Amino acid sequence: MKNKINRIFIAVLVVCVMISVQDLSAQAIEINGFAGYQFGGTARLYDGDLRINDAMNYGGKIAVGLSSSTYAEISYMRADTEGRFHPISILDPVSETYYFSSNYLHVGGLQQVKMGPISPFATIGVGLAIWSPKDDLNPRALNTKTQFSATFGAGVKIWLTDFLGIRIQGSMLMPMIYNGFGFGCGISSGGSSCGSNLYTRITPFQGEFSGGIIFKFSPN
Repeated sequence: MKNKINRIFIAVLVVCVMISVQDLSAQAIEINGFAGYQFGGTARLYDGDLRINDAMNYGGKIAVGLSSSTYAEISYMRADTEGRFHPISILDPVSETYYFSSNYLHVGGLQQVKMGPISPFATIGVGLAIWSPKDDLNPRALNTKTQFSATFGAGVKIWLTDFLGIRIQGSMLMPMIYNGFGFGCGISSGGSSCGSNLYTRITPFQGEFSGGIIFKFSPN
């Protein structure tokens, strides 16, 4: 599983570097390492609920300036945690504790407002949530789970110098499960019509707060 995560991360990192090279002559590049606290949540599964504990998180971000206020950003965040599974079936009432890591890999955008050395910002991103079980600690074998996910966040950058600062951020983490696809047609007084829907649900819904050092590289 680690090799799979590494391959995904390296592939996205290569894309980010290519974007960076193209924009290097005009815009800034920011690199941020961070650590923080990630809130748990409840994953609604078909055979029960997995209630995830809070945990420390850590990771990094690379942002490429598209303008002085808009950045394209890639981020990776990991938390090593545990969760207790509560089955629905009365035939299997015993709950079990499982140990795993959550890995969020997102690509998105950042919009900021410069106010002297302080820059408030908002972020939005999409990508993958990868749940990686720690097989040597778990009572039974589990498969790695990969989900589409989205994130929204806000925070502030506090610049200590032209190239060194502090970034503080809070964000919502929303892994999504595909629930099915529906298509149908109908006839009414206004005529006939057809439509389709893609059904998804967010599970588990999580939040996090983090902070760290940010380095800014300006080619000009």
